[in-house]
Amino acid sequence: MKIKLTLIFVLITSFAWAQKIDSAQIGKEYPYKMPFLGKKAYERGYELPLPHGLMVSTLFNRQDIVLDNFSMAFTQPGEEPDFERLQPVSDLIVFGPSSGRINTLNFRFDTWLFPFFSVGGYYGRVWGEQVIRLESPIAIESVTDIRGQYYGINLLGIAPLGPVALAADYSWSWTTNERLDKPVLVKVSGLRVIKRIPTKTKGRYWAFWGGAQFQKLDNQTSGKIGLGEALNLDGSALDALDDRLDGANEGIAELEAAWDDYTSSPEWDELSRVEQARQTATYNTVHGVANTIVGVGESASELLRGLSETTVHYKFDKRLQYEWNMLLGFNYQHSPVWQFRTEYGFLKSKQQLMVSLNYRFGL
Repeated sequence: MKIKLTLIFVLITSFAWAQKIDSAQIGKEYPYKMPFLGKKAYERGYELPLPHGLMVSTLFNRQDIVLDNFSMAFTQPGEEPDFERLQPVSDLIVFGPSSGRINTLNFRFDTWLFPFFSVGGYYGRVWGEQVIRLESPIAIESVTDIRGQYYGINLLGIAPLGPVALAADYSWSWTTNERLDKPVLVKVSGLRVIKRIPTKTKGRYWAFWGGAQFQKLDNQTSGKIGLGEALNLDGSALDALDDRLDGANEGIAELEAAWDDYTSSPEWDELSRVEQARQTATYNTVHGVANTIVGVGESASELLRGLSETTVHYKFDKRLQYEWNMLLGFNYQHSPVWQFRTEYGFLKSKQQLMVSLNYRFGL
């Protein structure tokens, strides 16, 4: 039984990366401790990649996201969020198409445990922006910066498929930043068909592949953000608005008076009951949030300051609009030590580009 398993492992190795027998190494002792069964494959003449690798890579990614089941709460400094209080308001909120654009830089270490199976771990930084679009009760777009870090593990297996190799990988990564209550888990799996093209130089080759990738986000995301930041109200914007509204002390009372005038006008009477109900819900939303942030009768200037000191706590279900995408890539191995790799992923509005440099070594 042991002999049969060994033969299977060697057969897989022969097609995985090398697909070549070096007669000069037949019978020689394998110089490294890893991978397991590597010694048997090497003694039979099969070329093996150096067992350990250090990789630096960068990734650009743009994709649309879908937000559902939103809940929120507003707090002032020292207050605890009460999601139930504003749930009727949260139920009125309808998100439109939203999107994320990120860039990453990460470092990875991997080891071939077997000639056909490797395990790796990675850590990186992420930055970019997320665009959230609100369609109801009012149309608004918010752009927020994304800065954080992520870490994860990756599994890779390779098997022969005639003149090509079939590679399957699976990874778990956790992304976190200062706004999130807990890291967001992302699961990524991929399948690639690889064709290797050797050159006349020993240890140097090209490899090209095509495939598909599936990406799954953890269902629920929760966190918090300053209301002024969410509305793009930085300090200068607040000061400018404050100057323009200086002396205007109507505040919420002015809002209520304007609403009373509107609901008493002929224009209001011409609306259908459905449209009246919708606009009433919109007014109640704005009025309720304003009362949560400040008190009735505060000035417009104080309202702006209340916005800047308010924190929005949120939780929602998030998923990718397109979880699948196609893959095209190539790898250039200049020597058994150095490799350069790039890969492009695409499907409709989803796009990603990865570039990496890999240094391999043996111990």
